[in-house]
Amino acid sequence: MKYATWAIVAFVTLLRAIAAAKVPLTGDEAYYWEWAKHPALGYADHPPMVAYLILPFAWATANPIWIRLGFLACGVIATLAAAATARRLTGDERAGMVTALAMMLTPMLSVGFVIATPDGPLMAAWACVLYGTVRAMQSRSRADFVLLGVALAAALLSKMFAYALVAGIVAWSLAPARRALWREGLWLSFAVAAVLYAPFVAWNASHHWVTFAFAFEQRHVAEPSPIRPLTYLIALAGAYSPGLWVAATIVAMRPRNALVAWTALPLLGLLVLLNFHERIELHWVFGPYISLCVGMGTAFAPLAQRARVLWATAAAVPAAVLIPFLFAASAFPGQLYMQFRQTGSTLRNTGPFEIFTYWPLAQDVRRMADANDAVVVTDGYGFSSSLDYEAGIPPVFIGYNAQGQEAKRWYDRDMHPKRILFVDKEALIAVPGRPETKPGRPDFERRFRLACGHIEPGPGLEYSYTDPTGHTVPARRYFLTWCDEPRPNALRILRWDDGVAQASVDHVGAAR
Repeated sequence: MKYATWAIVAFVTLLRAIAAAKVPLTGDEAYYWEWAKHPALGYADHPPMVAYLILPFAWATANPIWIRLGFLACGVIATLAAAATARRLTGDERAGMVTALAMMLTPMLSVGFVIATPDGPLMAAWACVLYGTVRAMQSRSRADFVLLGVALAAALLSKMFAYALVAGIVAWSLAPARRALWREGLWLSFAVAAVLYAPFVAWNASHHWVTFAFAFEQRHVAEPSPIRPLTYLIALAGAYSPGLWVAATIVAMRPRNALVAWTALPLLGLLVLLNFHERIELHWVFGPYISLCVGMGTAFAPLAQRARVLWATAAAVPAAVLIPFLFAASAFPGQLYMQFRQTGSTLRNTGPFEIFTYWPLAQDVRRMADANDAVVVTDGYGFSSSLDYEAGIPPVFIGYNAQGQEAKRWYDRDMHPKRILFVDKEALIAVPGRPETKPGRPDFERRFRLACGHIEPGPGLEYSYTDPTGHTVPARRYFLTWCDEPRPNALRILRWDDGVAQASVDHVGAAR
């Protein structure tokens, strides 16, 4: 079992690397790449760990695998740490093997460890916190408590969901049998974490607490539904594979280990309740799922032989069937652009944010901008960052609050272009006789008329993609608008420096 398990781990990791090399960079990934090009102690949307992982490869534009290399490594680290945790908790190597297999065969985790998002480092740090906690509890070594503190800080610097992990560790440690851990070194773990986390807090304090506002306020849009939690749980079964999700649910209903329970159940319960109020995304349960994978390993070890065979068959077989389809899709870029929602995954490139940007569009826009001494402007930070990644177009995007304020550092404030080229999926100006341009964007048009002596519609460009299997991504049309005779402060006017349009702020909160 040992050698077969690690062979599967190596094979799935190889498949993830192939997918990471073949799938073009998504809009969010390009945005995080832009962060890495401009290092800071914090950013508007998330803590900075996602940018720090990309930072060594911020120079890369040719192949997205460089951007994703650190996230592939996170998958290996998370698997090894979770497996080691289960092995230490039970003293049984088979528990570690089961945990490693659960981590590798869950389709949704492969998405999380291929795409460059904050989820990869969160899962790796979450698993390391579990391992560090168990190791420190067993060794009572000061060095192990310090390492646990580093892991806690890494989790907190990855994503705000790590607060639930920290709270879980505190609650676990307050049981009478474990309170002595505080005297023996657990205080040191939290002191180390606080010191490492302090620069991010200080950055937020000087930036109107923007990351906390985004995480706890802006991204929450009320859409009450009494049945959404049920459909969400069904979608989770599809994304994480039915057998493994059922096994994780059994562990959640009857956890055999207090550490697993405290680090998984509170956040899971909170997310289910939150789902009555608003839509939540499938990857939000990544952290608790890491704990439940450890729980699967610890629950597997004491089972009788027949029960082990039934458990392993029911859990692993559906996952083993599903995961080849995931990687078969990733072999052809046109098939992988998925948005995971409550009802599962769909192939689309619509909605308020770009999932990806066609490479030919970026090249065409770059040529037109160079020929006209123009600055390229968009209304989406993912879109602008994708154009930068694909064609070296400086990211100038307008209309947003915190994200736009942050991005003002990314280009020359004193630039005075001869023309401005606005690129969007929706036409800025409704043109008579061209129904595809209706209804236009009156809010943006008004702002452009303040910034420019003259604006006129440019061409509409349409792009599509057909992969080697013959699957065609639906054609996507982009509309261009020229801003002629820009005023000296045109870019400032377009950035809404004198007050952000409320519609745009709401747009950010709803989309992300």
